[in-house]
Amino acid sequence: MSLTHIYVKDFPTWQEYYWKYQFLLAQEYYIPLLKNWNVQVKGKKVLDIGCGNGGFTAAFGDSGADCVGVEIRDFNWKESNNVTYKVQDILSENAVNNLGSDYDIIILRDVIEHILLDHKFDFLSSLKSFANPDTVFLITFPPFYSPFGLHQQTFLKSFLKKLPFLGMIPNIFLLPILHLLHESEEALNNIIEIKKCKMTNMNFIKLMKSLSFKINQKKFFTFRPSHEIRLGWRTRISPIGNIPLLNEIFVLGTVYLASLQDKTD
Repeated sequence: MSLTHIYVKDFPTWQEYYWKYQFLLAQEYYIPLLKNWNVQVKGKKVLDIGCGNGGFTAAFGDSGADCVGVEIRDFNWKESNNVTYKVQDILSENAVNNLGSDYDIIILRDVIEHILLDHKFDFLSSLKSFANPDTVFLITFPPFYSPFGLHQQTFLKSFLKKLPFLGMIPNIFLLPILHLLHESEEALNNIIEIKKCKMTNMNFIKLMKSLSFKINQKKFFTFRPSHEIRLGWRTRISPIGNIPLLNEIFVLGTVYLASLQDKTD
């Protein structure tokens, strides 16, 4: 089944385009994927951490889930069915009081790669505070060493946004080049942040194991569902996704479905 390809030019603002992209991504791909993995959405309590513009969360609300979308700053969210949006740092002491707990589905869609390396353990550990024994965790990210693991296609405006493996260029060379091409300070800061966060598949598996999470399902993409909606590239599952090292370089995206480890495991 093909996904809907949308174009920026068809929307009055970037924000409206991006909201629609997020909504379609959940509605047409990730919610059906969860159902294929025997995870029902209707009637479930969902926490979407790092929800951005809120379109992804809104699709879950439209599918009958009771949702909370959370971000560290206000995105001026529009009203959505069955969704409450909140500004909250999930690592703060008041997070559980403000957001609640006992969620059935917790989502980290392209979030963990924005968390600093020395903060990832505490960040992932904090998810348990919002969970129940049967909670499932939907986690996606592009591996850092993959062609667009630096998020250059999102952050940059110059031709470099289309250059693969930009993340492998040392900062001492990359940052002056970005300055010469008049990339914004915000873009440079975002690039530096991703480099400091370096989320790889290998590191992710180690973190999850050390925190007693169990990985139940996984997919590796040659082209991600997001590429199909935004660029028109048909979603492709990678044939080398289960090969260590190769899945760090030639896989453009991953999705994991995890749960808390059974006490008997």
